[in-house]
Amino acid sequence: MSESHKVYWLSAVGEVDDFGDKITDTIIDGVTKHGPWALMTPKSFRYNGMNRFGEGVAQKFVKQEDGRWLKVEG
Repeated sequence: MSESHKVYWLSAVGEVDDFGDKITDTIIDGVTKHGPWALMTPKSFRYNGMNRFGEGVAQKFVKQEDGRWLKVEG
């Protein structure tokens, strides 16, 4: 994928997700079973997310060596 086609998370990422789980190298921005969207770790996504990726459902981002979060799925 060329640099011009890569998509990065633009907002700040804290130390924990919206469910209090510690963020390490992967974040998921997605709709929850409870209704609203949330920033989740893979663990929180398994319990609270819709467990699928795609536009309007969830996107997965992986932390890069330069500290940016690259979209890898969804």
